[in-house]
Amino acid sequence: MRNDREGLVESPKVRRLLACRVFKPALIHLQLSRRSPHLRIDYVPSYLHIAPRALEDRLRREIRVAEKKRQEVTLLYGECFPDMQHFCQLSGVHKIPCLHCYQILLGHERFQRLMDQEAGTFFVESDLITHFKEYCLDPLELHDQEMRYLFFGNYKKLLYVRQPGDPDLTPEVESLAGILQLTAEIQDADYSHLERELAKLGFL
Repeated sequence: MRNDREGLVESPKVRRLLACRVFKPALIHLQLSRRSPHLRIDYVPSYLHIAPRALEDRLRREIRVAEKKRQEVTLLYGECFPDMQHFCQLSGVHKIPCLHCYQILLGHERFQRLMDQEAGTFFVESDLITHFKEYCLDPLELHDQEMRYLFFGNYKKLLYVRQPGDPDLTPEVESLAGILQLTAEIQDADYSHLERELAKLGFL
């Protein structure tokens, strides 16, 4: 609403956050909707990671919708398809800086230490664990030993990043590690890095 001599108050500008659904537990835990009431959060299905072009098209459509409403858009994603930074520049949107979603869930320094300790680490979170069959096992034909080796032959460890609201997924983690012939490890997420990045953007 316009602010003029009649005393009308200008309505706060609605901002929009397009986030991969893997971040939904984190944003709920941080109470982002309550702490930033003029921010609209839209979650994009995480299974689109297996189809990078489809993910790019989906984000482009969502950005166009926001543009028509004159909403400023921020992406909460890793580098989830080729030339994503260039895509953001062309689209005129900001992306929270990170290469991987697990870098956000664990914090940059901790994530880097884990990578340095064991480069062959396959990171998973609750959504990927509970939907691994439809996201990966079936579409990538991982029932076949040669296909499993093709995709996971260079990995040695499966690391489950456990979030505060997750149910007990220990049996599922051990089962998945067995299928992929990897050792299993569980580490708790740390949202302090994400909280700092959201604060920099004025969301908190």
